[in-house]
Amino acid sequence: MAAPTELSVLLRLYSGKQKSPTVLVQDFCDYIQKYARHYLQEVPDLVMYLDDTINTVLRMLEDLERSGKVILSSDSKGRKLVYVPQYFIDRIVQRFKDIDAKIDRPYPLATELPGNFPQSYIKPVYITSDFAEMLERGDRTNAYLCQLIFPDETPPILYPGSISPEKLLEVALSKIRLFLSKDESRDYIQKRMMIANPGKELSIKNSLEQFQTRPSESLSALKHSGDIYLFWNSLCSFIRQDYAKKTEKTAEEVALIQSVFITEYLNNHYKSKAQQNLQRQTALKNLELCFHKAPYFFDRDTIARFTDSRGVPLLGQYKSNDLEEFIKEKSGEANPDRLPDLLVFRTDDGRRYFVMKEKVLPLVIRLCNDGRKVIKDTITREWYQLFTSYHQEPAMKNSPEFEKKVEMHCKKLAPVLHALLNASFIPLLAMDPSFSGKDTNAGFKLFDHGRLLPLSTLLMLNRQELITDARILLPFWYTIPVISSIIAFFLRPRKPKQVRDKTVKSRMESKEEQPDESPREAKEKRKEELKQAAARIEKELVPPGSTLVAELSTQLDEWNRTLNKEVKENLTEDVNSLIRDYIRKIIRTLKAATFDLDRVQNLAETLVNTPGLAKIKNHDALLAYVKLYIVQLIGNVS
Repeated sequence: MAAPTELSVLLRLYSGKQKSPTVLVQDFCDYIQKYARHYLQEVPDLVMYLDDTINTVLRMLEDLERSGKVILSSDSKGRKLVYVPQYFIDRIVQRFKDIDAKIDRPYPLATELPGNFPQSYIKPVYITSDFAEMLERGDRTNAYLCQLIFPDETPPILYPGSISPEKLLEVALSKIRLFLSKDESRDYIQKRMMIANPGKELSIKNSLEQFQTRPSESLSALKHSGDIYLFWNSLCSFIRQDYAKKTEKTAEEVALIQSVFITEYLNNHYKSKAQQNLQRQTALKNLELCFHKAPYFFDRDTIARFTDSRGVPLLGQYKSNDLEEFIKEKSGEANPDRLPDLLVFRTDDGRRYFVMKEKVLPLVIRLCNDGRKVIKDTITREWYQLFTSYHQEPAMKNSPEFEKKVEMHCKKLAPVLHALLNASFIPLLAMDPSFSGKDTNAGFKLFDHGRLLPLSTLLMLNRQELITDARILLPFWYTIPVISSIIAFFLRPRKPKQVRDKTVKSRMESKEEQPDESPREAKEKRKEELKQAAARIEKELVPPGSTLVAELSTQLDEWNRTLNKEVKENLTEDVNSLIRDYIRKIIRTLKAATFDLDRVQNLAETLVNTPGLAKIKNHDALLAYVKLYIVQLIGNVS
């Protein structure tokens, strides 16, 4: 270790060597010169003390005096003196080392300091208010002394700022342990405690045994409070009552009372801290429960206003950093194979929302129920306006265009639902083993073979039904072909002449190019077009790697769970017959141009909602089966 060069440190070492807080400046300068010459080769910076030592040292001492570290004065002979308060702090530090070596030595008292000791070096610490708070602060230094003040006339203890309250507690417990080991003190205190606490005799005996034979366990039990709090409260109370009656006390008895005060107040502090930790843990559990309550999605401001069952705000029962840690822990990637419990998504306006993973499906159902009506009414109203002016738009005829229109209105009218369904974690939910994606009670499904269902399906919006709803609102003459044609002739915007001529010309050319077909050829062509349409729909319904027959078998096992083989076959045949009869009726009017996935969906829903099939419980599986069976029938039409 290198030799020190700071003057304050050298002055402190010199005063300790002289065993006096006051030293002559001239003597100190002589010591500095010898010190500098001795360590000059090791520490070249000491050269500053070799040239004009007295003036250099005086200038530095004046700087130390301005900072309050020393006091300069002169004696009766006019010699310069320097007073070093740090000398007494070092002595108090040594006293506590001596107490550790021999526990029966008393604590240092404020009366041991000289009258001229600067009060700026003494920090008053009231045991009733300041002492426990110092446990939470980590500032430990030997730059000052602490004066521990007790609530009664017990003399205050002096201890250096480098000693923590926990260290004082260890010393206090050692002094109490020393008291109990003398004469019959332990038997006397144990008897009094048992009389005052009937039914707890064994607990008191075991606690005293642990305190005297296993000090580290006893200290740990005190810090974690619990039932041991009552033991320490009772023990300290009885010792203090016995010695409070004495008017004159020995130094050893004073040290015992001081130790009892330290133990008692820190015992109360640890009990209060344990209760606060319990309250904090309870509040954090209530916080997690709040995330499971409707409306299931919350922003930061709402989370900060969560309350418990009594209406008391949770923020206050735990700190802001506890809330931050909770959110960070729950939304962090604890397991790379699974999504975190708390998921985050952001709306287009930049607001962040939090939702528990297990509440994503109930939230989607809730938001779909809330958004369905307003989106449906908006589209119906728009299409009504188009129909009244004899206009149409691509979304009325084309499923992808209809899907775009639904998404546009969802983004505007239900922004939270739109943001949730487009969140980055939605595709990952389908692969998460802890997320089912189905609500059997509500009959709702979020994914189909690992893919998110279309928004129109989630909102239960059917293009044909919306067209029908819009047409129902029209005046009655719009439904009379003759009148509506005449009105449309005058009101519908006419095409430009060039476009009209081009359309007529193209129609005539197409008629010239098409050869006359016989009824039989036209019928065969229609069947082939239907088969091609069925093949296209089959690709949409059947996932890659599977077949139509395999999917039919899977869905059949889902809705027909009858254990009796004969009954199961009869039920399956009845359902198939009902589907075949229905398809046989509509096949004559069915056109390949209109036979798409939406048309299959409408046909299947019509069949499933009939009285005969409505009694079957697993509605989703039956609907999927009917769609697949319709595609199979059309694909095999002859």
